Amino acid sequence: MSDASYSEGGDEGNLDKLLEETRLRLKTLVPDYSQLPIITRKLPGVEYGLKKWELNNVERGLERVWHIMRLLRLLSRYFGEKLFFGGGSILNYIYMVKYREPPRLTFVLDSAWYREVKSKRVILKEMAGFNKWLAENGAILEVPTSTSKKVTLLLVEYDVEKDFFPELLSLRMPVITRFDGRPFHEFLNIRDYNVIRMLRKVFNEVLGVEDPRIDYVRFEVSLNPAGMQREEVMLEDLFGLSIKTWITSLEYQLASKITYKVGREFGAALEYNLHDILKAVLDLRLLKYVDSSEVKKYVENVSYSIVEHNLKSLLKPEGRKLWDVNYHYTLIRRKYTLEQLVGEVEALLENVLR
Repeated sequence: MSDASYSEGGDEGNLDKLLEETRLRLKTLVPDYSQLPIITRKLPGVEYGLKKWELNNVERGLERVWHIMRLLRLLSRYFGEKLFFGGGSILNYIYMVKYREPPRLTFVLDSAWYREVKSKRVILKEMAGFNKWLAENGAILEVPTSTSKKVTLLLVEYDVEKDFFPELLSLRMPVITRFDGRPFHEFLNIRDYNVIRMLRKVFNEVLGVEDPRIDYVRFEVSLNPAGMQREEVMLEDLFGLSIKTWITSLEYQLASKITYKVGREFGAALEYNLHDILKAVLDLRLLKYVDSSEVKKYVENVSYSIVEHNLKSLLKPEGRKLWDVNYHYTLIRRKYTLEQLVGEVEALLENVLR
């Protein structure tokens, strides 16, 4: 599996045909930007008051979230029970919104393969089949880069830059956005100004911007699902679209955040893990909406004193800086102070662990 797919063949007439196909495909492969402000204003947390620039940041972030939810639907349709999902995107864009809790913005989709595999090549081969299915179903975008070449976007790629761990496969999908990423002509290495000019006309008509960008939606696949509790559910995302998919059970996900993040002894490395602890604390607000006894079943060897120590570390300058400056937490900061957040989650954890 390689980076964005390039192909050759054609002339001026073929360029016109490709441009028309690009225009038609774009309408179904990007979100309607006029709807994003409407969706933003319905999100939990907005009712507490956001500044205009904060609203704009959230709106821009939702464009990438739309692509993440689209990818979730496509993967679910193709793989069925072979691939199941969890992590920040599921917790925030499905469950936080469902329970009217302000979500944190996150741009990674986490998943796990249904059985243990020893080689990443097994999953890469499966993703090659997924790419073929995407092409057959018109879920890709071909963009001309000259009169004789085109590039195919919205295909899954191996993310070699992020692939660090032996039991976790990092993948990505290049998508067109209005504001985030690299300018389209730079990303696609288009040198023919006439082609750039003609594409700008198409993009302006469909997207409302002449120079859109290309960014990556990233997702990860765990090669070892041992112990993960999964279930098939019908979910509704923050765009109002229904998704029938397999997920790691909500209780198991929250227990994992307790065991491996908030309740982990980091020692001298605590400062370097504060951001992961903060993200886990934000997600653990969902403990209010689940049976704590079910969560406790999956919590492994956690000392409450370590939990207290890690939570208090968030209130120190290093933790406050992470909380204050990250726009991903804009909606949550409108409802909670950091002290309120830590205090609430500490009480929820005490109910689980004691």
